[in-house]
Amino acid sequence: MASSAAIPPFDFCISILGSGGAGKTSLLKSFFEQTFNEKHVPTVDDYYVHSLAVDGTHFTVCIVDTAGSYSFPVMRKLALNSSHGFIVVYALDNMVSFKEAVHTMEEITGLRGNGEDLVPVILVGNKLDIDVAEREVTARQGHEALSVLSRLEGEYIETSAKMDFRVEKVFLEMIRTLIFNTRERVSRKKLTKGRRKTGRARKGRKFKQRRQSTECSLM
Repeated sequence: MASSAAIPPFDFCISILGSGGAGKTSLLKSFFEQTFNEKHVPTVDDYYVHSLAVDGTHFTVCIVDTAGSYSFPVMRKLALNSSHGFIVVYALDNMVSFKEAVHTMEEITGLRGNGEDLVPVILVGNKLDIDVAEREVTARQGHEALSVLSRLEGEYIETSAKMDFRVEKVFLEMIRTLIFNTRERVSRKKLTKGRRKTGRARKGRKFKQRRQSTECSLM
């Protein structure tokens, strides 16, 4: 964990968002440390910077564990504006946390949805270990919440931080999406640059041909 004043360089920044008690910090701890805390400890924006090997390539990832409330609006807006991808978490046994997750995704769309690329978001329904009778949000509701937000490149995953179930999948899927999108942007830039060079070369050739034909006609 690092303070915001001393964050080392990183390749990607991912923000984890959601209401307090949904399990954001527990997901992080389960992924990085394989530990789970039964007691909810409120978070005040923490930064985790780790080097990861994904599909044989090493990347440095900064993950922002945001506070589960709106007590720090400046920090929240900074996270929304500067992150490359978002993991939005709610508790499967808490409809209020689900509604807040939907509101958060709408907020992301409003701030970031006008760009050229879709915004990578994984919606996580956490606490899959609860009894079925305690569940308040269905998988269908989770999928539908993503489907209506067209500017998000979304995926829905249900997890249990307590049982370490599908936790790794959440983070690796997000990182793979960011890697793919980065490579796609680089390819587009190279293609655009190549077209510009080709266009300039063609203009040069046309200019030279016109000059040669003029010279010939003068002769």
